[in-house]
Parts: sequence; C-alpha cells; structure tokens
Amino acid sequence: MKMKNFQKKITTKLAVLTALSIVAISAPLVAGTLDLSGRSDNDTQQDSGRKPAQVLDFVGVKKGDKVLDLLAGGGYYTELLSRVVGEKGAVTLQIPKAYLKYAEKSIKVRLANDRLKNVTYLLSEADDLKLGKNTYDSAFLVLGFHDMFFQEESWNFTADEVMPQVLNSLKSGGKLLVIDHEAAENSGIRDVKSLHRIDSVFVKEDLEKRGFKLIKTSRILENKKDEHSKLVFVPELRRKTDRFVMLFEKI
Repeated sequence: MKMKNFQKKITTKLAVLTALSIVAISAPLVAGTLDLSGRSDNDTQQDSGRKPAQVLDFVGVKKGDKVLDLLAGGGYYTELLSRVVGEKGAVTLQIPKAYLKYAEKSIKVRLANDRLKNVTYLLSEADDLKLGKNTYDSAFLVLGFHDMFFQEESWNFTADEVMPQVLNSLKSGGKLLVIDHEAAENSGIRDVKSLHRIDSVFVKEDLEKRGFKLIKTSRILENKKDEHSKLVFVPELRRKTDRFVMLFEKI
C-alpha cells in the first residue's frame, strides 16, 4: 500500500514537472531578459522611453514566431523582434515608398551585410501589401495607425485598404499590437494630421468593426503630463508623449 502511494506521488510529481517544462518552453519573453546590447546609439537612447522588453512581453512574442512590423520606419522594433523570434522565426519589415525619405538610410545600416538573417525587407503599397494569407503570429503597428486616417499628395495609406489585408495575413488567433499617441477625449480622428494623435476609444471601436477584438491594454507608456493638445514633435514632448498600448486578436 505504501509502495502504491509512493508511486502515485512520483507519477504526480513527474506530471507537474513535465507541465512546468512545457510552460517554460512556450512562455513568452520575460521583461528584463531581452538582449539590448550591440545596437545603435540612436536605438539605445530610445529604450527608456519605449520600454521594448515590457512591450514584447505584453504581446507574448516567442521563439519561432513570424511577426509583421507594419510601417516599421527605420526598424527599431524589427531588430528586437529578430532577436526574440530567433533562427526559426521570421520578421517582415514593411514600409511604403513614402517612408523612404525618412527611413531608407537607417534601414540600410540596420540590414547591412545580412546582419539580421531572419528579417525580410518589404517595400509595398496600400493597394497590395504583399503580406500573404495566414502568415503571421502577430503584427506590430507602432505610432502609425493615425497616419491611416488622412491623405495628401504624397501619402495614401488608408485603414480601409490596409487593415483588411493585415487581418487576412494573421493566423487564426493572431495578435495585433497598436501603440499610438493619445489624443484628447472624444476627439476621434480630428487631430491625426495636425497633431499626429488619435483617440484610443476611436481606435478600439474602429478595429473591432474590422474583425479584431481588444484583449488587453497597458499603461506602460503613459505620460500624465501630456495634455494631448500639442504636436507630438515639439521638443518637450518628442518621444515622451502619452501613448496607449493595445493588444487585439483576430476573431
């Protein structure tokens, strides 16, 4: 009888250890363990304000994932995602031609000599983003969603064209991270061009109409001193704005 009880305890303990091992293997990045070394001075200077390890942990990016960095700019997040997903993962750095005058130099340096071997550089436009179907585990849209709600001579990248393609490119249950500059309450898209801000309530409602479901939010990039009334590029607010962080899931 004692032997049977002993064997039962051992079996239970082994089952628990096995379960813990599975969790450990599949667990997302823990904030603070991300290797931030060996990057440009410009990237490093932005880390304190962007809190990348916490953001990646919030999304749950893990090794082997395929991630889209949409409107990626110079690729700040692309490089970090490349490190997290590892050799078996893949990252797509996407920008339209209109971004080249701002980001081309940074991208060339970042991708020089094939230094990020798991990154694909995708230059594509709103009418055909070339994202494929059921491709990505998650998509990052950082400080770019507001730009999809105004048009001008050299810029036409609308949410109505872009977001259905992003939805289609995500796997079932795929995640969409949206980080953007918070706007005044109830302002909707009023300030998207003049101040480069967008109302977080509008963002939630808009994306939930497009096949996404908001699953969680974070205050890690909150700045209560930002009154939401100034252009995000003024010296006292540049890279210090109040930013909302939202994670959506493909329904």
